[in-house]
Amino acid sequence: MWKRILALSLAVLMMIMTAACAGDGGQQTAEDQEILVWMPSLAPDGNDKEVWGEIVKPFEEENNVKVNFEFISWKDYEAKYASGIQMGNGPDVGYLYVEMFPDYIDAGLVEPIEDYLTQEDRDDYLYLEAGKIWDRVYGLPLSIGNPVALFYNQDILDSIGESAPETWEDVRRIAQKATADTDGDGKIDQWGLAQGWGQSFSQDLNWNWYSFVFQAGGDLFDEKGRVIMDQEPAVEAATFLYDLKNTDHALPEDCMAQTNSEMFANYFITGKAAMSFGGVNLANAQLLEGKDSDFEYGFTLKLKNKIESTRCGLDQMVVMSAAPDKELAAKLIKYMTGPVGNGQWHQVTQGAPVSRSEENHAFPMLKEALEGNEDIVRPLKPALRAPQVYEYLWKALQEMMNGNSTPEETMKDVTEYGNSLPYERQSDSE
Repeated sequence: MWKRILALSLAVLMMIMTAACAGDGGQQTAEDQEILVWMPSLAPDGNDKEVWGEIVKPFEEENNVKVNFEFISWKDYEAKYASGIQMGNGPDVGYLYVEMFPDYIDAGLVEPIEDYLTQEDRDDYLYLEAGKIWDRVYGLPLSIGNPVALFYNQDILDSIGESAPETWEDVRRIAQKATADTDGDGKIDQWGLAQGWGQSFSQDLNWNWYSFVFQAGGDLFDEKGRVIMDQEPAVEAATFLYDLKNTDHALPEDCMAQTNSEMFANYFITGKAAMSFGGVNLANAQLLEGKDSDFEYGFTLKLKNKIESTRCGLDQMVVMSAAPDKELAAKLIKYMTGPVGNGQWHQVTQGAPVSRSEENHAFPMLKEALEGNEDIVRPLKPALRAPQVYEYLWKALQEMMNGNSTPEETMKDVTEYGNSLPYERQSDSE
């Protein structure tokens, strides 16, 4: 999943640009204009092509253009995108998430779009500033989602005399008190925290790592792209997680063998754990609505150590530099991400609005989570070779949680590994 392009040469870039301009002098008549769009498959029913085909019909008619969509599975998306670009047959418009941006931008393959935005556009988009990559606007948000929340079982909290957790101290105290033998057979059957560390790749960093570093007042990379996880905030986050498992023994014994989603379903949903971290998404909302145990639950995005902060996905539509008509391509992504196009798309996916003028079609839990919290949800910081660092980090954290290294040793090791890889952008070295 995490196959990457580490660098794309100028020769490849020129090949792509040449290919894009091949044929009739690189010019297209109004009658034969086409825009190729690549996106991952996202529609709940798998009918992305039909849904987007209907959404863009008015745009096609108004602009005398044919919009062709290609939908790719999440599993293959990054590799397919990289391969398409390198072979010179990539899209004119694409869907990128933050881990994908740096390599493409550094190679000059993504078009900055500030010049295509009006002041009205800038005032309307809710997350334009948060979505900037290296202080420039390269894309427009299509979706914001999966903000990380702390879910809690209010019935268990009531039974131990606790209220909803607001700080790390609260979480640790509740986890200690809630971990108990409730039926008197000498075995623990209620746990403080349902958190899984068995995922085979770095996906569960979304729930098990990023937000904690943010809440400790830190980050994973600095502005230059250097790894800074040997600094106090990341070490503090690692220590907090390490202690919950290895000092307090508040996590189920099979936590290293299950993913975070499995732990959420098998322990929190069944009423066997007081707390769990997870995304505010449709899957978790449906699990909670159909939960096996009848208990009152709550959730919060506002967990705090030094600050309130939580990781949130912010995926964007971009214009590739090889697009023959960049102005028209920019017009398309404005339509797709604007109140009309995205309004229809979010009605299908129950997604939250990304512009002030868009009607809110988000499912109730997501509406509740995001309302008034725009200042604490944040995407990851873009950095070259970040996915390689994340994969290494995940394995290192698993070793740490298994008790094979200390938080300090782990963060030092990850930082040294990350900074042994090239992290300078081409533009910085010119």
